[in-house]
Amino acid sequence: MKIAVIGCGVMGTAFARHFAKTQSVTLSDRNSQKTKNLGKEIGAAYQEDLEEAVSSADIIFLSIKPKDLIAAAQHIAPVLKSDQILISILAATSVAVLKSYLPHVTIVRAMPNIGLKCCQGVIGLVGEQSISLEARKTVDQLLDGLGLNIWLSEDKIEAVSALSGSGIAFILVMIEAMIEGGVLLGLSAKESREIVLKTVEGAVGLLQGSDQHPAELKLQVCSPGGTTIAGLKAMEEAGVRSGILQTLTACYEKALKMMKSV
Repeated sequence: MKIAVIGCGVMGTAFARHFAKTQSVTLSDRNSQKTKNLGKEIGAAYQEDLEEAVSSADIIFLSIKPKDLIAAAQHIAPVLKSDQILISILAATSVAVLKSYLPHVTIVRAMPNIGLKCCQGVIGLVGEQSISLEARKTVDQLLDGLGLNIWLSEDKIEAVSALSGSGIAFILVMIEAMIEGGVLLGLSAKESREIVLKTVEGAVGLLQGSDQHPAELKLQVCSPGGTTIAGLKAMEEAGVRSGILQTLTACYEKALKMMKSV
């Protein structure tokens, strides 16, 4: 397949690297030199002209800023065809909004997280109402190997944005705090980092290898009157659980507010 990647920021570049492993890729971005360098690195072409970049593509991957959608649509909408698929990762930009500017193409809205850079990403996917099963299969094949791809109704996609898209940042803050805690307790930063990362990996592995609720597994670590339950009591007193819920809610509500302004 021929893939046109429009916008080569952090996420656009990550997807372009993946696509170029198996597909013919054309890159287009305002930062021409940086994009040309990326093209040389991954074996992709560079095209400054947007119309030219998308006209011969089977799939257009749109990873520009939402504020640039109208300007980009003026260039590419006239040359789009009904047999093309456009995948958009524009934040807070609904399928309906995308369709209003780009009516002659099959629209797929994607909400990825940065974990795809190490093939451990989550990508929430929403297709326009009339999307065919064949088009969905094509998208799944293109994104295969990046992590978890999950098709959802659009009313759930902002929740994916909060829980996964932004969620990695929240998890990294928790990991950072645990590493600093290890240093506070006398470990070197290197020792603490190594231990914390493996501990997080172990917690995820336990959950993935079991049907048990996290609370059940948590209690297996707790001895009566022991150190772990004392630590969990301190977490509750500090409002860690409530803080996490408030963090996700704030992120979700911000996304909804942004959608109303598009």
